[in-house]
Amino acid sequence: MTHRLVRWFTLMLCSLIIVGCTHQPFSRSTALPPPPIPTLDPLPMSFDEQQQMIMHLLQVLSQKETEISQLRAHQQSQVKELKETTSQAARAEIKLRRFATEADVASQLAEVEVAMEMLRSTLGTERKASLQALAQRLLDIARTSFKRDEHSIAADHVAQAEQFITMLMDNHLTAATEATSEVPFKVAIPLKIKVDSHLRREPNSSATVLKVLKKTTPVVARAYQGQWLYVQTEVGDFGWVMIELLEAP
Repeated sequence: MTHRLVRWFTLMLCSLIIVGCTHQPFSRSTALPPPPIPTLDPLPMSFDEQQQMIMHLLQVLSQKETEISQLRAHQQSQVKELKETTSQAARAEIKLRRFATEADVASQLAEVEVAMEMLRSTLGTERKASLQALAQRLLDIARTSFKRDEHSIAADHVAQAEQFITMLMDNHLTAATEATSEVPFKVAIPLKIKVDSHLRREPNSSATVLKVLKKTTPVVARAYQGQWLYVQTEVGDFGWVMIELLEAP
């Protein structure tokens, strides 16, 4: 009986080996996935431990807020100091520029007043009286502005008066000859039309009429040539008008 059992077990083992040999060979595609790596769950914190953690975080947050407040206060202090320093520098610069401008304008006023007296003595009070009055008007505005400490306005008007006086002297010296060159003004001179006048393309009485400028029309003189002024209107028209047809605004 025992021999029979051993023989039967041997036959069964051989059958299993034969079946295993005829099975599909092992490959990577049929390999079993690796077993998952076990993870260790953190141990749950107790209520007391959670309370201690919360208190610690609140303390850290309070410290950070205090540091931020101190930094902001320091920054605001620095900004205030910087603004004050900048303001002091600006005031000092304005003061220095004001003194320099005041001295410059005072000197220029004195020079132009002398030039005005020379113009009167050269032309006489009757000749070009309206144009002399215009130059004097610009000079008076400059003097009034200077007394009000409006030095930039005074500087503009004294420069305009000087240019007008120079123009009248040039016209007097070149009266015997025809002026051929255009002389630009360094500072534009605001004027207005005295009577209805022609705005011409060229500085001569036979040039094409571009437009008729009505009395009191404001213009700005940009240059002169002989007895003519090159002007610009408020609407952007450019052209030439005789000097005698203009007056101070």
